[in-house]
Amino acid sequence: MSFDPMNMLVLVTILMIPIIPTLWAIVDLPRRRFASLKSKVLWFALVSTLPCIGAALYILLARRHTQPL
Repeated sequence: MSFDPMNMLVLVTILMIPIIPTLWAIVDLPRRRFASLKSKVLWFALVSTLPCIGAALYILLARRHTQPL
């Protein structure tokens, strides 16, 4: 398999797809008002420790129960 520019573009795109929700969740967490500081810290730890799964859980479960600052 040769590494021409198209193969590199596809590879980079495939690797970036799981990173985008994680970065979005890490940027969004400090901008939201949670019920307690403990829950905010726990969500940040979950997103940081389990990037893809934690970000998906945050986006699907926790974000709708918070308010913007």
